[in-house]
Amino acid sequence: MTMKGDPFDAFVGARYQALLRAAFLITGDLHDARDLLHDALARVYVRRRSIREESATEAYVRRTMVRTHVSRWRRTRREVLTDRLPDVAGPETTAGDEQLATALRALPPRQRAAVVLRYWADLPVSAVAEEMGCTLATAKTHLGRAMTTLRRDLAPEREVSRHG
Repeated sequence: MTMKGDPFDAFVGARYQALLRAAFLITGDLHDARDLLHDALARVYVRRRSIREESATEAYVRRTMVRTHVSRWRRTRREVLTDRLPDVAGPETTAGDEQLATALRALPPRQRAAVVLRYWADLPVSAVAEEMGCTLATAKTHLGRAMTTLRRDLAPEREVSRHG
């Protein structure tokens, strides 16, 4: 139960949509994103008094989302196949985002998390490594592999032959 005027409530009110978008990019599914975000917020709320700087709260929430998602993925390691596309791609998405969202969903969870933290949350690579709980070299490897895959998957169709 939160107390009136709790800084954590103000933080959640101000950053909820941005955190939900990050969770969506990490999970690739709006319902999973909401679950992931709510789990992360609950975990951080319990430990909020141990966060020394209020400005670090968002980093703690993102780190908790990444670690929780990877942990869930390791436990399940399965894909759910469907013959229907979702009615809505996710919060604040446009038709142009659909190809990117599809490509992100195809990435392994740690690569996806690295890309979201680096390019969507605009964190330096060192902060990505810290939030993912890995070495700088590992974070760079995840980013490099993810970007290679994304470039391949998102590149415009190339001509088979220029002399045809």
